Amino acid sequence: MPAQERGDRAITGIVREEGSDSLIAGATVEISHSGGQSHAPVISGTNGDFEFRDLQAGDYVITAKKDGFNPGSVSVTADRTTVEVTISLRRTAAAGVNSGGPISAHQLQVPKKAREAYEKGRRRLEDENNPGDAISEFEKALKLYPSYYEAYTELGIANNRLGKAVEAETSLKKAVELSSGSYLKPLYFLADVYNGQGKYQDAEPLARQAIALDDSDWNGFYELARSLVGLRRITEAETIAVRARDLAPQTPPVYLVLANVHTLQQNYPAAIQDLDAYLKLKPDGQTSDAVRRSRDKLKKQVQLAPGGNPAATATPAAPQP
Repeated sequence: MPAQERGDRAITGIVREEGSDSLIAGATVEISHSGGQSHAPVISGTNGDFEFRDLQAGDYVITAKKDGFNPGSVSVTADRTTVEVTISLRRTAAAGVNSGGPISAHQLQVPKKAREAYEKGRRRLEDENNPGDAISEFEKALKLYPSYYEAYTELGIANNRLGKAVEAETSLKKAVELSSGSYLKPLYFLADVYNGQGKYQDAEPLARQAIALDDSDWNGFYELARSLVGLRRITEAETIAVRARDLAPQTPPVYLVLANVHTLQQNYPAAIQDLDAYLKLKPDGQTSDAVRRSRDKLKKQVQLAPGGNPAATATPAAPQP
């Protein structure tokens, strides 16, 4: 930037995958001010992070792009020395999944006004983190097009964020039914709802169905690992959790599942490594504080174990993802 246009403000941020904590590295991030480019583009780092410095006070639009995702943008006002933002990118459909055939025909049948209400709801849900207002938009879309299973899916997600598990379950089950189980997202989100309620036997088949639909998506493996931990099928849970981690190594929750597995195996050093990996990716927040406390307890467990054998002491519980 020309010297006379430089300022003393900075905008820092994170690029994440929509609907999860997955951090997205290698995204191209652009910033514009008053309709024109105000800074050279940057590439998000290994932890999804990016930064723009030497900015003047004012309103900016930041856009992130990466192959395999739809572009995402946020508007931000640089009114403080440093402003932090999060950009959510929605993954495009995987090759061979939800493409062609009945899915394409279904998309073509969605009326324009229903689609507009759906997109407005998604912006309120993901960009504005306003699930309450998003719900009314998804309901409007469904009134215009009752078989709109994508809208049922987002309605379920919005209700789940508000802690309305019954409403979330109803909407997600409807999405699975209307799509004949061919739409990936409601499968793993419904499994998530069931895992959160401790209904692991109900979550397991949904997670397996999600994996069968797309075995390159980490969400199905993650939910399956959670259900297997709940069912105490630890050997299989470890295999599945490792697969989830390998598919999404920058996603903090997968390390909590692994920590649960290794804790139940009384492999406390491995569990400590899992929790350290989580904290490296997500050092701040209420969950991070709980993870840090659990890690410290595990370290004491290892140190105090008779003869250096951690398994000789009681097994602590790792934080639930």
